[in-house]
Amino acid sequence: MNPTDRMVRILYVEGAGLLASDAYGRIHLLDDELRLVASSPFVRQGRPLYGLAVADGWVIGKDRMGAVCRWSLDTLDLVDRLDPATVCDPSLLLPREEPSPCSSRGIGIWKDRVFVTSGYHRQMLVLDLHTFEVLEIRPNICGESPMEWACTEHPTRHAVSDKRGHLRFGSFEDGVFPDLVKLDDGNIHRVRYDARHDRFWATQDFGEGDNADIANGVVVVSTSGEKESELLFARDDVEFVTFSPDFTRAYAGGFDGELHIFDNTRRELRVERTVTGFPHQLSDLTVGSAGQVYVLCQDGTIIELDAAGEFVRDTGHRRQAVWDVQPSREDARTLYCATDSGVVVARVEDSAAGPMLRVEAEHTTEWGFTRRVAPVASGWVGITRDRTVFRADRDGTVRWHVRLPDLPHTVAVSPDGGRALVATNGGAVELDTGDGRRLAGFDVDGLPVWATAYLPDGDRVLVTRNGVIAVLDASDGSLRWRFDQGEYPKRAWAQDGRLYIVGDGGLKEVEIGVGVAARWSKLLSNTVENAVLADGLVCASSYGMQLAAYEHGSAKFAGLLEDLADYPKALAVVRDADGSPHLLVGCRTGLLSLYRLDADPGGRQVFTKLRDHWLPRRPVRHTLHHRDHPADDVARNVPAVAGVAG
Repeated sequence: MNPTDRMVRILYVEGAGLLASDAYGRIHLLDDELRLVASSPFVRQGRPLYGLAVADGWVIGKDRMGAVCRWSLDTLDLVDRLDPATVCDPSLLLPREEPSPCSSRGIGIWKDRVFVTSGYHRQMLVLDLHTFEVLEIRPNICGESPMEWACTEHPTRHAVSDKRGHLRFGSFEDGVFPDLVKLDDGNIHRVRYDARHDRFWATQDFGEGDNADIANGVVVVSTSGEKESELLFARDDVEFVTFSPDFTRAYAGGFDGELHIFDNTRRELRVERTVTGFPHQLSDLTVGSAGQVYVLCQDGTIIELDAAGEFVRDTGHRRQAVWDVQPSREDARTLYCATDSGVVVARVEDSAAGPMLRVEAEHTTEWGFTRRVAPVASGWVGITRDRTVFRADRDGTVRWHVRLPDLPHTVAVSPDGGRALVATNGGAVELDTGDGRRLAGFDVDGLPVWATAYLPDGDRVLVTRNGVIAVLDASDGSLRWRFDQGEYPKRAWAQDGRLYIVGDGGLKEVEIGVGVAARWSKLLSNTVENAVLADGLVCASSYGMQLAAYEHGSAKFAGLLEDLADYPKALAVVRDADGSPHLLVGCRTGLLSLYRLDADPGGRQVFTKLRDHWLPRRPVRHTLHHRDHPADDVARNVPAVAGVAG
């Protein structure tokens, strides 16, 4: 029996096994064959547990709201929990300040002291490891940015990273970190000490300088704090870097879904093997004392590899998620839901208690999880994680499928239904929806394209990872308008004569030919994943497990739901028999939540929960592939960047 909930962190503990934390605040211990040995008790206030550390028989964890917990490693019994709202220094708080959600991982442990930021990110708790006494509450080492990682592996030189791309060097002995280097425009999720070459490795989320939001990877820094070298291999967040026990290999990867194995026998950075075919994005990795490699995928699947990256076993995790929900072209009450296992067709129906969803069919594919869907006549066009674009009829019959050379992000269908525009890391690709033929390819300075849309007249919209909007003519593809809004996108669509983009910086309303006309982001703590507009109301969801509502005309804040039961990904507006708007929210665990919307709250809450429905979880199917890099093939280790051929 394996844990059923999604794992969010893993850590190999010598002499104990594989420790894993889940999305509901529990920890689990697995043996060398990935079988469940023990689990901690249920926590009523349980939230995703991102920070995880072990020292001297204790497990220390920090959840996404800043609660800090301590368990016994021997029994996994929960011993202590510090509440994020009350364990603070009130004199350091801003007026009416409350704990803010944050998926920070940073826990520093040094000489029986625990150093961790709380729910108030400008404060740092200093705890006694063995009694959990709060010894001191001091200003955060990283200022207003939460501590993202703390590395105490060097005997005297400690490194702390934050969510704004800073790496600080100093010592937890005196709490002074005077040396700072800027390595990224976003998170530095992991910092590790390389004992073989006496240096530190750090990951990048966004990249830096000319490569910001274009290409990123790992950066090597000397113990004196000077940037030594970097290797850019990713187009998305790099989540981890970890070494083999003898430091001859390093392992790095992230949301591109690829594991890069470095040859660390020499000082220069070189990837010797890339492993692909994982069932999901990669979120964590840990290495056992015998060199075995454990990879955690974003869906909760744990995969064991040998030191060279060959498959050994996995947990057989059953997973489900709802990534996108789109109404059919023929009937707004028929919905196409992109899921981990394929596409679900659902129908909005009326009941005595209001609208409800009835699942009509579940159509599975063999192409990885379906990331987005776009409706066409009597069916949909979908894109999948393993770089496949396909068209299917409403009964699930696949008319065609096409394999792309680059990872796709979004797909849009032209107003006349004849063309599909796919955003990929290699630019945009336009296909004929009738037979899947490639009609054209579009490039914006060699940049990754993360969102596409069509305007009502058929003009194409491309939005690059670094925020450039390019509008291309419907007939000849010539550039009609270009605008740099400076922040990465997640989705884009045209509605009521305007272009809408969600992503970093919130939801933006763009007037073509002019620029950003409005923005909605207040109180959203992280990337805005999705948004919808209905009856004068704007609803947006964030990676911080939040739903927010705003008045469209005035951009005035109208309401907020925080600490949701799951991560919201898909949003759609559905209506009851009287035409009243309801918000359908699709989440990570296959949860579909339905809320009644009050567009004119007048003191009442905007979101009123009606009901939840969970789609069935399905087992993971995947086949790993390896790509070896000869020692003299440097170019294959570096992705294309602006102005450079890949």
